[in-house]
Amino acid sequence: MTKASLIFTAVARCCMAAGAIYFASAIHSTPTADAQVTEHRLTILHTNDLQGGIYSEDGFDDGDQAGNQDPEDAADRGGLATLASMIQAHGRAGADSILVLDGGNAMGATPACDVDGCRTLFQLMSMAGYDAMAVGSHEFTYGIDTLTTRAGQADFPILGANLGLGDTVHGATTPFLLTERSGLRIAVMGLVSSRTADDLSSVNPADLEFHDPRATLESLLAGPAGLADLRIALVNMSMDEARDLALAFPQVQLFIAGGTAAGPEPRPAEHVVRFVGGRYLVTTPGRGTHLGRLEITFRRDGAKTVVSNLIPVLVPAGSSLLPYLATATGSSDTSGAATPNPAPVPMDPAVSALVAGHRETVRRIYDVRIGRTREPIEDTGSWIADLARTKLAADVAVIDRHALRPLRLDGEVRLRSVTRLVRDNDVLVRVSMSGRQLRTWAGGLPREHEVVFAGYDGDSGEVDGRPLNRDRTYVVAVPLVLADQNLTRQVRNSRLSNVPGARIGLREMVAAHVRIHGTVDRWQGIRRGPRSATEGSTRLNGSLSQTTLEGPVDQYSRDPFLSGEEALAWIVNVEHNSTRYTPAGTFSALLRTGYGRLNNNGSQREALDRIDGELLYSLPHSQLSQFLGFDVNTVWTGDEGRKHPVVLRFKGGLQSELGSQAIVRVGLALERDRITAMNVVGIEVAPEYRTTLLPGNTLSSQARVFWGTGQHQTMSVQHFNHLRFRLLDDLAATLDANIFLHRDSDIDRSAVKFELQVGLGYDWRYYR
Repeated sequence: MTKASLIFTAVARCCMAAGAIYFASAIHSTPTADAQVTEHRLTILHTNDLQGGIYSEDGFDDGDQAGNQDPEDAADRGGLATLASMIQAHGRAGADSILVLDGGNAMGATPACDVDGCRTLFQLMSMAGYDAMAVGSHEFTYGIDTLTTRAGQADFPILGANLGLGDTVHGATTPFLLTERSGLRIAVMGLVSSRTADDLSSVNPADLEFHDPRATLESLLAGPAGLADLRIALVNMSMDEARDLALAFPQVQLFIAGGTAAGPEPRPAEHVVRFVGGRYLVTTPGRGTHLGRLEITFRRDGAKTVVSNLIPVLVPAGSSLLPYLATATGSSDTSGAATPNPAPVPMDPAVSALVAGHRETVRRIYDVRIGRTREPIEDTGSWIADLARTKLAADVAVIDRHALRPLRLDGEVRLRSVTRLVRDNDVLVRVSMSGRQLRTWAGGLPREHEVVFAGYDGDSGEVDGRPLNRDRTYVVAVPLVLADQNLTRQVRNSRLSNVPGARIGLREMVAAHVRIHGTVDRWQGIRRGPRSATEGSTRLNGSLSQTTLEGPVDQYSRDPFLSGEEALAWIVNVEHNSTRYTPAGTFSALLRTGYGRLNNNGSQREALDRIDGELLYSLPHSQLSQFLGFDVNTVWTGDEGRKHPVVLRFKGGLQSELGSQAIVRVGLALERDRITAMNVVGIEVAPEYRTTLLPGNTLSSQARVFWGTGQHQTMSVQHFNHLRFRLLDDLAATLDANIFLHRDSDIDRSAVKFELQVGLGYDWRYYR
């Protein structure tokens, strides 16, 4: 969508209401020359990243990291129910001088939200008197339809100015809120990160459209929202994105951010960023453990409104806001630290009644027994990593330990046990990467993430106890939170193509495994060794080929590689590779063929018509391994009344890696010419080299050199060189330079064929 259309859409949507039009005209009036300087005081209560935390759930909240499972010790450690009571106890939520806002990610996959799709959470937010909230990635946890239903239920608007959800959901969200507090006309705008689509697991990206936050905010400020006295942006994005946005728009006095945490959460005193000119960026860490409070004094001079003083405070959940009033009126400290020994606040009776009924529902559902353990499972992190590798049919799996609690499973396993064990329902996705990419990605994981691998040793670089093959494609099960930009793009493509079994939530995976097996132990239903996997590719090329012949080529008509004519012609090449990796060894197949015709004095002749096939079996991969192989070389056509040339070659020997990009095979070979019925025994050397020049651009070189003796002495060389320049996705410009040489003792002269081909190619790849 263009910038002009963004401006038109935002202005059109906000001007649909007559009140908004009146509001815009009122604040657009030209200030008089004797306009007075006035001061206005405003209190803003703010939250963010509640992530479905309605109340402290036994064994689920962040305070339970040490593994304490005693219900008697599970005192309230935060949650929306407590925060709602704090806001209500203040007695003026939604009143003339108070604004209650949320920075997004209010919804989330917790037991309390799972039972009703966060309906109770939105009831509590309405009871607390929230004025607006921003859309965050967690708002899509239960799908678009649930978000639409909750938006219709809420007594406050859900803001998402740069979010396109189609006609069904457009009415559920709004770009901004226009309101008035303390004599100030206020515009509250909601923006979500454009990267949000990469973090979604329950929504198809095709159903969403995320516009650039900068372009959207610029269009909003060009309309009625930009004419307000006070402009507040609720942004759900990383801290770096929020800072950059705040620096780019000095006309916005206050940014309230959600979704900023990456890795371990920041300390409570680090929730305020102050910019030059008296502008602020604030966030509330702790996932419901604190309520943010801003006491702000504004000075309005004509049409200009600036922040003259801002006092941020983080109030611990369960505390009364009243002890902070004296601090707020007499201090300009912006540290945001909470005062010691806060006074407790009783839970509001209406909130208490709602929560009590909801707790009982959650307890009844999550107390269901789903299985038991045959023996204690101690290292549950490694167990879940191995389980993920099995369920997603991956070679390697990785788990972020921060998503788990250090608990063991012993005895009865209830649904509650799974929610205790899995703190964050990370979404695991199945992606494909080369061995080189795997090693680079694994070595570059952020230090704040404590990870556990299954099937991969980060120190030795081995996969299933065997050296990493840098050119082989591996299937990796990885949490979305650990995926880099390239991996998230691959994940998005798999969602668009609806690849089955490509993603699963940690909780669903563990619960389903226990339910299916009933009684489980460390390895029940989990494979210990390497999996069998297949990878393959097919390349179709259309090329202009120049063929050059040297020497007595016509005398070697029985050699399929020397067939064809010296000419410039259009040809079609097809190359298919397929490799099957199993615990018993590796099976690979190659089929390479080309065909092209040319007009030779009124008759059609074949410029290229060969078929080259190879089958190989090698023992389980190691630095030096044995192999067996079979080659067949023939042509599509031949002169009338003459047999088609067919050459068969059986071989076996050793293969070894030379560095990370080269492989060489050396073995004994028996070659049989079907036309002459002659056998030749000799040695075959087959080097292979592959490298990546730039992302998407590759160079490969494969050769087979054969020296043989028997009924006659033979030397032959087949050398294929392929250079690929990526144009768009799997479409590429290609350059092939192939050399074929043959000499035997019957003719005692060398014949050479050289091909230079330039064209376009398209590659299909698959992994199973």
